[in-house]
Amino acid sequence: MARERYRFDDLTLDVETVTLERGGERLALPKLSFDLLVALARRAPAVLGADELIATVWAGLAVSDETLTQRVALLRKSLGDEARSPRYVRAVRGRGYQLVPVVVALADGETTPSAGMTRASRRWLLRPAVAVAALAAVGLAVGGLALRDRSAAASRVGRDERDLATRSPSVPELLSRAGTYLRQHQESDNELAIELYRRALRIEPENPRALAGLSLGLSHRATKFNRRDGESAEALGLARRAVARDSGLGLAHLALAMALDSEGRITPALAAYRRAAELEHEPASAIASAAYLEQVQGHLAEALRGNLRAAGAGGETPTYLEVQIGITLGLLGYGDAAAVWLERALELRPDNVFAPSAFAQLRFSQGRIRDADAIAASASARGIRRPELPTLRGIVALMRGDDQNARALFEEGLSIAPGYPPAATRLLLLDRRQRGAPDAVLTRRYRAVVAAIREGRAGGDEWPESALDETLLATGFGESDAAFAALDEAIRLGYRDADWLQLDPMLADLRAHPGFARRIEGIRELVAGERRSVAGAAWLPPGLLDGARLASAR
Repeated sequence: MARERYRFDDLTLDVETVTLERGGERLALPKLSFDLLVALARRAPAVLGADELIATVWAGLAVSDETLTQRVALLRKSLGDEARSPRYVRAVRGRGYQLVPVVVALADGETTPSAGMTRASRRWLLRPAVAVAALAAVGLAVGGLALRDRSAAASRVGRDERDLATRSPSVPELLSRAGTYLRQHQESDNELAIELYRRALRIEPENPRALAGLSLGLSHRATKFNRRDGESAEALGLARRAVARDSGLGLAHLALAMALDSEGRITPALAAYRRAAELEHEPASAIASAAYLEQVQGHLAEALRGNLRAAGAGGETPTYLEVQIGITLGLLGYGDAAAVWLERALELRPDNVFAPSAFAQLRFSQGRIRDADAIAASASARGIRRPELPTLRGIVALMRGDDQNARALFEEGLSIAPGYPPAATRLLLLDRRQRGAPDAVLTRRYRAVVAAIREGRAGGDEWPESALDETLLATGFGESDAAFAALDEAIRLGYRDADWLQLDPMLADLRAHPGFARRIEGIRELVAGERRSVAGAAWLPPGLLDGARLASAR
């Protein structure tokens, strides 16, 4: 009978001999820690929930989620791992734990991964919108760089057309074709790009452009196309390798930024986008992506200025730039101007996957609930599959008192993007509402989700919406102090949509507390300061705040 052995990163795990080795040296693990590691390795790349891990590791004993959390911490300590920047074990918010590296099952006598046996470690974290400009425009940078390589390759092989017709594609040719597919912004094309980049890396394993391009494709897969098999851990590792191989390659820094961005690590992602903008010949996408993260952090004036810089940076305008400008103007309170830009985005690109949800959310925040619902419904009917659309419609259904339809819509959001936090949060709150009082099972689920949110934040997740989900949960479970603490954290991280907070039906109980009005006023003061920085600024085009369209972005 074959021995059960696994290799991941620099570790080799032998289940039969109960040993874990790193570089030939044995690591001492307590039995429970070893069993936990085995459970994660056997099911990699799956995310294992608390119930499954407890049942597997503690063999049916009644232990708490806190016991599991402590055991994970002990395992990390033994491995030299840390929650803030996990190398081996990662907490997946609201779902459980998974191994970060690719896990390879080893045949008997084998010490290195065997071909065909690799099981990709898949990590996925969907955001309401993740660096929307970068998702569209990075293909241009990839294509431009690869085209230069292709031209050089063509000059070398043009002397022998028979050789060109019969030989296998070269790395420059593979990179060129991959770049072409990557910038098409369609899921099938993105998958073709990923395969071509992998083929290039089989020929030149350390080619920095291939490493960066594959990283970008994997990031697109997770954030743009709702795919759970977007290997964000692999994307981050590839990008870091690309930067290490060529620190002057802007594309490598762009890939690093997107990989960090998709994990909510906004501060380092912003720095990487800025570095990419310094290095890129056509920096519009990197500038726009940095601007998006400035908006996420609540720096609305700087975000608007960055978007306008991207529009005038030369080259092709980033695909989602109109969406970003519309979102930022909406948060600044220039609703009419925001609508112009979002309508423009829908007119120019009817298949735009982000414009409908951004426009629907704008109308919701403006109190135009029926319009918001209609925009989201129309986009879904046109085949736009984004979890934000049914989730927003579910919130509208709650406002109408239609809990049954709301549940169906939240479940639809999860069917598009399994684990999508806003939909999962609201389904849990619906369960809480329908049972009348929180029972032990619901309370346990609530505690586990909140613990995962906090662990994610401790691990570098700076996304304001994560803290907002915690606010919703604490409100629904009657913990107003915890709800206000989470709301304060969301505001600190950059949340600036006071109008939404005043309308969300699941915050009704929190709105009854005096402290809520104080937070709303605080947000409005922060936004007023940003408006003062915008009004009359030398970089502001005339008429923009009144709804004028920017000529250079046409």
